[in-house]
Amino acid sequence: MRRSARSTANLHHATGRLGLSVPYNNGQAVKQTTGIDANKAFWISLVLAFLVLAGWSFASPHMASPDEPAHAAKAAATVRGEFMADESEFKAGRGTFVLPALFQRGWELGCFAFHPDTPANCVPAIEGDLDTPSDVQSHVARYNPLYYALIGIPSLFPLSEWTFVAMRLVSAAINAVLIALTMRVLVQLRRPTLPLLGAFAAMTPMALFIGSSMTPQGPEIFGSLLVTVTLLALVFEPQADLLRSRAWILVVGTAFFALARGLSPVYMFILIVVVLAVAPSYRAVGELLSDRRFWLPLGLCAGLTVTGLLYTLLSGSLALGVVFPDPTLTGRDVVVQMVRNTDYYFEQILGTFGWGDTHLPMWVLVLIGGTALLVGTFGVAFSAWRGRVALAGVLLLSLGLPILVQLASFHEAGLVWQGKYVLPLAMMAPVLAGFLAAHARIGEHVNGAILRVAVAVVAFYQVVAITVNLHRYINGASGPWFEIIPDAWMPMIPLALVLAVFVAAWVVVVVLVRSLSYRAQEWPEESSAAMSATRATSSSAD
Repeated sequence: MRRSARSTANLHHATGRLGLSVPYNNGQAVKQTTGIDANKAFWISLVLAFLVLAGWSFASPHMASPDEPAHAAKAAATVRGEFMADESEFKAGRGTFVLPALFQRGWELGCFAFHPDTPANCVPAIEGDLDTPSDVQSHVARYNPLYYALIGIPSLFPLSEWTFVAMRLVSAAINAVLIALTMRVLVQLRRPTLPLLGAFAAMTPMALFIGSSMTPQGPEIFGSLLVTVTLLALVFEPQADLLRSRAWILVVGTAFFALARGLSPVYMFILIVVVLAVAPSYRAVGELLSDRRFWLPLGLCAGLTVTGLLYTLLSGSLALGVVFPDPTLTGRDVVVQMVRNTDYYFEQILGTFGWGDTHLPMWVLVLIGGTALLVGTFGVAFSAWRGRVALAGVLLLSLGLPILVQLASFHEAGLVWQGKYVLPLAMMAPVLAGFLAAHARIGEHVNGAILRVAVAVVAFYQVVAITVNLHRYINGASGPWFEIIPDAWMPMIPLALVLAVFVAAWVVVVVLVRSLSYRAQEWPEESSAAMSATRATSSSAD
C-alpha cells in the first residue's frame, strides 16, 4: 500500500480527445499499452490463423463437414446470380439451383458420414464432365448471400476436386482475418494476458473445425469473438488514441457476425446487453457514445444488425426444408430431450467433428473444458456482483435459449438443435471472464505464468484433435494407430506436411504468447497506479 501511495504521488489526469481521463506522470503520458506493434501482431496472427485453419481444411475429406454439399451449392449459385432456388417440389427453405455437375457430385461424396468406422477411401473419384448443367439441391437456399458470394468465387474458375478445397480455403481466410483482428485488439490492451487466455479458451477445436469448413457459422463464431473482444476493450480500457481503429474493427466484426445466420442478430443483442451490464464506468460509456468519431461506425453497426434481423424475418432463412417433424412430439418432450442431451451439446461445443461422428477422447474434452473453466473461475473469483451475474446469465442463456428456439419451431422443423449452434453465445463466457479478472488487477506476473502454461495446453489439445480427425478418415475410428490401411484416403497435400505445418504454427503461437506475457510483466508500476487512479475517478463520478 505504501508503494502504491508513493507511486501515485506525482500522478495527475488530463482529459483526452475522447473525454476520458488519461494518466500522466510528471507531465508525460504514462505508457498505455504493452508496446507491441498492433499491425505486426495482426499480420503474424493472420498467417498463423490461416495455417491452422488450412490444416483443418486439408485434414477432412470433401464434404466431411455437416451440410457442406448444401453450402457449396448455395455459394456456386450466388456467384452465378441465382439468389432464389426453385422450391416448387420441396418444403420452404429447400430448393434446386441449376449448377455445374460438380456440385451434384458433392452430394455423392459422403459415404463415410455417420459411420465413424468407415474410412474415407470409400469416396468415389471426382472425374468426368463436371460442367454439365444439373439440378442441385440445397436446404440453405434462403441463407444470407454475403458469405456465399465470397467463398463461391473459386467455383467460377475451371472446375475440379480442387474447387472444393479452394472454397474451404477462402472460408478459412475470412475467419483468419477475424481472428487476426481479434488478436490486434487484444495485444493493445494494457493488461492483455487474461483476456488472451479467454480468447484461446473460446477457440475450441470445434470452432476451428467449423472455421475451416464451408459454412457461414465460421464467420458467425469468429465475428462474435471479434465483436465481444472489441466492445469489452472499449468499455474496460477506453483509450482515445485507439478509438477510431477499434470502431472500424467493430464494423468489420459486426458485418460478418450479424449477417451470417438467422439467429446472429439475437446473439448480437444479447452480447450488447451483457457488455453494458458489466461496464466498469457508465460515465465512460456515455462519453464513448458522445464522441463524434464513434457515430458513423456505430450507425453502421446498428444498420448491419437491423439488416440481418430484417433479412431473417423477411426471407424465412430459418426454414429447413429437409426436416420432417415428428407429429407425436410435444413441448414437454422437447424440453426433456434437450435437457437430457446437455452433455452431448457441451461435447459439440468442445469438439465433435465430421457429421457428428468423430469424437475426441474424454481426457481431451476435460482439457478443453478445463481451460475455459480456469479462466471462468478467475472471472467469478475476482469480479464484482455484476460480473458474476453476467457470467451466470451467459451460461444460463447458452442452455436455455436453444430450448426456447426449439419450442418455437419443433412443429415445423422437428428436434434439430446441435450444440455448435450456440457457440457464438457460449464463447462469450471465457472472454468476458478474462476481462473481468484482468480488471481486478491480479499481479501480471501471475497472469503471465498462467497464460504461458494454459496456451501450451491449448496447443497440445489442438494438435491431438486434428490427429484424431485424420486417424478417423484414414483408418476409421476403430482402426490401427501405428499403421495405415491399404488404399487409405489421404489429404490432397502430403500428410506429413499437414501435420508439420499445423504443429509448427502452434509452436510459434506458444513462443509468441510467452514473449508477450513477459512484455506485459515489464509494464511500469506507475502505469498500474495510474490505472487504479483513473478507475477510482471514473467510479466516483458514476
